[in-house]
Amino acid sequence: MKRFRPYFPYFKPVKVKLIVGILAGLVAAAATGAGLPLMMDQVFPVIFASEDSGKVADAPGWLEWLAGSNVLVVACLILPIVFVVKGISTYVSKLLLSYCGLRVLEGVRVDIFSKLQKLSLGFHGKHKGGDLLSRVMGDTMRLQEVLMKLVQNVIILPGTLIFSLSVLVYLSLKDSSVMFMLLGILTIPLCVFPIRIFLKRLAKKAALMVGKQGDMSATVSENLASQPAVRAFLMEEKEIEKLKEDTSEFLEFNFEVQKYRFLVSPSVEMVSAVGIGFAIYFGAQQGLTFEKFTPLLMALYAAYDPVKKLGNLGSLMKEGEAALDRLEYVLDSRDEIFDAEDAVPFGEARGDVVFEGCEFSYDDDVVLKDIDVRVDAGETIALVGESGAGKSTFVSLIPRFFEVQKGSVKIDGVNVNMMLKSDLRKNIALVSQQPLLFRGTVAENILIGDPDAGMDAVIDAAKNASAHDFISGLPDGYDTVLGERGEGLSGGQRQRVVIARAFLKDAPILILDEATSALDSQSEAQIQDALRDLSRGRTTFLIAHRFSSIRDAGRILVFAKTLEGGRIVADGSHDEIYESCSIYKGLYDKQK
Repeated sequence: MKRFRPYFPYFKPVKVKLIVGILAGLVAAAATGAGLPLMMDQVFPVIFASEDSGKVADAPGWLEWLAGSNVLVVACLILPIVFVVKGISTYVSKLLLSYCGLRVLEGVRVDIFSKLQKLSLGFHGKHKGGDLLSRVMGDTMRLQEVLMKLVQNVIILPGTLIFSLSVLVYLSLKDSSVMFMLLGILTIPLCVFPIRIFLKRLAKKAALMVGKQGDMSATVSENLASQPAVRAFLMEEKEIEKLKEDTSEFLEFNFEVQKYRFLVSPSVEMVSAVGIGFAIYFGAQQGLTFEKFTPLLMALYAAYDPVKKLGNLGSLMKEGEAALDRLEYVLDSRDEIFDAEDAVPFGEARGDVVFEGCEFSYDDDVVLKDIDVRVDAGETIALVGESGAGKSTFVSLIPRFFEVQKGSVKIDGVNVNMMLKSDLRKNIALVSQQPLLFRGTVAENILIGDPDAGMDAVIDAAKNASAHDFISGLPDGYDTVLGERGEGLSGGQRQRVVIARAFLKDAPILILDEATSALDSQSEAQIQDALRDLSRGRTTFLIAHRFSSIRDAGRILVFAKTLEGGRIVADGSHDEIYESCSIYKGLYDKQK
């Protein structure tokens, strides 16, 4: 219970419903644990004649006061009243507590998703997208189920147990011949031992189960995102076998969890049956009659049923703890890139960018070493070099997607570490190789560049990106709804929408990360014109494998991968470095 306590504040917005739900549950517990046994003891004898005397018993004082001269009628009405109260209170309790549980799910899911938005790209790069999806969706659902069951039962089940035990004590004190039935109560603590054993084993299997569920999600997510490659390389059967293997292991762990969970109830029943058997034997020796035994049996049943359910609740908590471990791994992960406490507000940048002695590593893999570069505002810089030499990492240091580990990156003389991330990134527009479109209309995707812009500005941005004509030809124009990742548009069209977004943002610093490498020659030619217009007057960093796309760059940086990490081995115009840099000359000549 202590483990889940930090999540109870999620119930604060629905505390009134929570309290009403708990109170309704206590009413249901009282009707179950005390109402039915007391009816067997005090109400039924007033209705049915005894086999020994042939007469009905005298009504207890509380029933005479309640019924007056209509004892039989009122006594017969008590049974349906008790069940009506039990049914209504159970329904109200479960309905309200279920609503509270759903609100908890909403809060936890939003919080973990929000944390994922703040964690660095380095964190995301270390984890499979499908596994993170499983944590956001599956593990939060499991946590919600556990919290809901805890809130619903941690009061109701103990309440039912206390009410039923109180009835047992009351009946035992009222008649000494049933005192030996209290022996049955002593077996309740013994039920704890098998529960503890099974829950300890269940916890290990539950951790393996939820981990394997994350692997399954990662496998499916990766496959669905890579369907062209799967078909092209005839990987269908291999992918199916991979999922079969993950599913088989998941089912094995799941079966182990269910095995130990289902052992709880039979174990409690067997232990309690032995205790009750001894109690019945000693009670019979004392002359216990069937009439006296019946309400006792009802109370004992009402006492042991919560013990069984609490055992099942314990098994569910172990599964919840396994899911909680995975959620807390994300929630407790430290955002490596955060705003400094003494960060200063930063307005619109001119666009001067300076790298001074910068170094960066992915774990032990040095990617950039001794980087010293100055780029003046409005200058267009092309970055070329072999794959893995650090070009993309270089430009990622500017918007602080990654944190420089040595040295500094400055914009207009201000260290980017001393800027608020929101201020910094407002000054930077990004156009990458993969067009980043989202579900929504075309207009909404362009408005990401400036959410406060009007429709006229959106249309102007689309015209600048040579996108207005094809957008106007869509079924609903700018209101055409796009599917996931821009489904419904061609690759060139998606890229032009992204360029329109960059036009709308109108940021002084522009990063073009292989923005045309995935396009055909015709589409590339159209988009190059738009990119040329977009780059005009902005500080532009252009990464390209196709040398045709860097002809407008007045300056070229050549990156080379060395034993000490990526370094800039040449800096100048095409004519200046073609003869002096063998790496650049070799790359350029290959594309002639």
